[in-house]
Amino acid sequence: MLVLVMAAGFAPAAQAASTARQFTIQAGALRIGLDSTGTVTSLIDPAHHRDYADAQHRTPLIRLVVDGAEQRPTALSYDAAKSTYTFTFGGKGVTVGVRVTADAGYSTLEATSVDAPAGVDVQTLLWGPITTSITQTVGETVGVVHDGDFAIGIHELNDKTVGGWPDEYDNLTYPDGPPKVGVSSSWAFGWFSASQTDWGSILQAYTYDYTKTRHRYVGWGDSHEPNEPVPALSGDDAQIKGSKIALFGTAPGDVLNTLSHIETGQGLPHTKVDGQWEKTSQGASQSFLVLSDLDTADVTDADKYATQAGMRYVYSLPGADGPWQSAGHYRFDSAFGGSDAGATRLAATAATGGERVGVHTLSNLVDTNDPYVTPVPDQGLATMGSVKLTRPLDATSKTVYVDSDSVFTGGNENVLRVGDELLNFGAVTKVPGSASEYQVAIDSRALWGTTAASYPAGTDLTRMQRYAYGEFVAGMPQIPEVAGRLAQIFNTTGIKAMSFDGLETATLTGYGTFATNKLVNGMYRKIDSTDDFISEASNVLPGTWDATGRASWGETCCTSLQERYDHQSYYQRNYLPQMMGWVSYSPSDSVLSQEWQLSKMAAFNAGAGLQASVSALKSSGNTDQVLGAWKEWEAARNAHAFTQTQMTAMQDPNSYWHLETVRPGKEWNLYNVEYPADAVTAPSDGTTSTWKYTNTHDAQPLQFQLQASGGSVTNPSVTLNGKTVTFPATVPTDGYLVADGTSTAKVYDKTWHQLTTVTAQGAATYTTGDQNISYTATGTNGSTAKIRFLTYSAPQHVKAPVTLDAPTTVQRGSTATVTSTYTNTGTTTLHHTTLSLVVPKGWTAKATHGAGTHTLAPGRTMTATWHLTPPADAKPGANPLVTQATYDGARTSTETTAQITVPAQSRDRGVS
Repeated sequence: MLVLVMAAGFAPAAQAASTARQFTIQAGALRIGLDSTGTVTSLIDPAHHRDYADAQHRTPLIRLVVDGAEQRPTALSYDAAKSTYTFTFGGKGVTVGVRVTADAGYSTLEATSVDAPAGVDVQTLLWGPITTSITQTVGETVGVVHDGDFAIGIHELNDKTVGGWPDEYDNLTYPDGPPKVGVSSSWAFGWFSASQTDWGSILQAYTYDYTKTRHRYVGWGDSHEPNEPVPALSGDDAQIKGSKIALFGTAPGDVLNTLSHIETGQGLPHTKVDGQWEKTSQGASQSFLVLSDLDTADVTDADKYATQAGMRYVYSLPGADGPWQSAGHYRFDSAFGGSDAGATRLAATAATGGERVGVHTLSNLVDTNDPYVTPVPDQGLATMGSVKLTRPLDATSKTVYVDSDSVFTGGNENVLRVGDELLNFGAVTKVPGSASEYQVAIDSRALWGTTAASYPAGTDLTRMQRYAYGEFVAGMPQIPEVAGRLAQIFNTTGIKAMSFDGLETATLTGYGTFATNKLVNGMYRKIDSTDDFISEASNVLPGTWDATGRASWGETCCTSLQERYDHQSYYQRNYLPQMMGWVSYSPSDSVLSQEWQLSKMAAFNAGAGLQASVSALKSSGNTDQVLGAWKEWEAARNAHAFTQTQMTAMQDPNSYWHLETVRPGKEWNLYNVEYPADAVTAPSDGTTSTWKYTNTHDAQPLQFQLQASGGSVTNPSVTLNGKTVTFPATVPTDGYLVADGTSTAKVYDKTWHQLTTVTAQGAATYTTGDQNISYTATGTNGSTAKIRFLTYSAPQHVKAPVTLDAPTTVQRGSTATVTSTYTNTGTTTLHHTTLSLVVPKGWTAKATHGAGTHTLAPGRTMTATWHLTPPADAKPGANPLVTQATYDGARTSTETTAQITVPAQSRDRGVS
């Protein structure tokens, strides 16, 4: 409810307005105080009797930029009948009406009118920045700041209301105000709804007026273009009227609940994964199998490998683009059948194996072979402004004369458009003796299938916006077309995952992150069903937070582990699923090297993309073991089986871990492995090498991994604590000898195909603590052995709190019994504990026992049973089942999966 209060306490609205001129907006549990000029004077948490307003940096609730200068309100009034505040800007005679509406846990604030005298240009509405004293946690993208007791948040409610601060107005920020913050230092602070300062934090948003051409700062970091003309828009998008935010205050543990209410209450994207809102669903962080060669010929193999890894999505990433003939129109290439129909068949084939398909995109980038570029460049492509020809240009000339040099600096690449022709330019020089004429050298004409022509003086010569990848940029007129095309794909083909790579390029349209909002949210608004639709993005913005399933930044090839670790804190403070980027797989990878990556993921409850290819998986000898490790590690992670102590220990980047399966998907033994990052090296010339070795674990048999380098290694021999063990074998170049503490050892080639098993001659044991190890071997002249000596800790028992038992097959129309359990492994009682079962579309699951809400004491287990029935027309193939456990206060659900297959029958023959 909206109330007006006096400074000393609550009072009737009329009395407040006529005496102290103090106003209050109640936003959830937050009480916002305003004085008679609209300045925010207090941010009260009534439960803890604390004011979070920063007294030294008070600012108005709204400000304007009018005729190029900041304007602060000079008076505030309130119309109770309309629930509307009127902010008067006396210096320019402008008034702005802001309607405040209370809702469940938050209030909305909407600019309902902007009135200005004739000739006065109202350029921008600035929400805040609202200044707070909170410094503990600042969620810059989600727009939430909190300490241990209270959270304050801002949330943008439509595309044109942009979270952040216009980069053009940096001179309007505080002298000691917000630094540039973000995941990388090149991200402008203006891209964020919240920012930390030396004295506290701020919450901010804005809306631009685009009823006329504006000049805006375009780009980011060192690539920016500081003063680009931005064409006018029409309709609602062009107006400040309609700018709308939500404000709220709540307990820190209730932030997600409040944001969920805002999404559902305000018609924002609200995607569910495995039946739960994606921001709280464990399934939102599930790992994908990312393949560079996914196509119609190998999709069945891809299904098999993904299932072996316990994954439910196979994702196409050939090169950098995705499976497209070109970015822009996003028509499928031959790998996906060359059409939407072909992609539909591929997705249907994947679904038969229990898998969903994902595709990579380049957002609003446009390849040079796309119909937006060739043979006639579309007028909607983003540009950097135009100059005019001062002299005619014929069809063969390589010199252009223009009236300004304003468009030739900054940006990426040197591409121009004149008429329907694309050109490359070189040197730009002023014409001697001229005041404003410039000569432009043209390197190439009629590029990308365009046609050279003659042009009269006065013709526009336009600089084209280009991205660092070498593509053009779809401009604001094309953004809805690109969003609509992507939505069409996801509505019709069965593809259920995607990524907006290069998403920052939407800002190169000139409209800042408004354009990004239009692309991402525009696509989501046109998707018929976003359930179990998972999207990633190269950046997440305040206006796309609702729609973005997750960010998964970093690649093993080129991103350090520390950088990926740093991203985890960003995900946490912005209420995003934890992700570890894309981790690579090579046929030469050992199982233990993959387990190193898996342990780092488990340390943060983070999923990842396993980046591989079908051909690489086929060529390795340990594919089954690697994918089996992924399946069990991910099952344990998704079930929240690891303790916080174990997760903290696994964060050590130098630590290695091995997970041994006791009961698949339910129980494991976790071992810390002493595995040196750098191998010791020894010659294969019969001489002896000796090293000091420290065993931090219990005494155990000799174990090591040897790789031959520069030639073969023969009959390696190890002496440990006075005992010598010889292995009568020849290890080929780049191959391996693995001694696992038993009486035998195995020899592999470089891609882990087992060549032979040899019986060790002798036995030796590591003792606890320091000891010497000696080694000798012969081999090819110049060959060496790279050796890693291994020891394992005592096992730590790991058990999944949630389990799911289901038959492996079920006939159409028949009923199967499915049982789930959840055990409270913590030390406090859990309230409103619920087990749910997510089944394939069209199937029915009737709860027969225990599926209600429970209070669960520590150590207690709840059990739920369902009768599961596929429809009579269910398609044959594998289908995932998911059980999720939820309870009050859980950051994410706890889940486990099973696969149940509908067998094919004779009537299915010939059906594809």
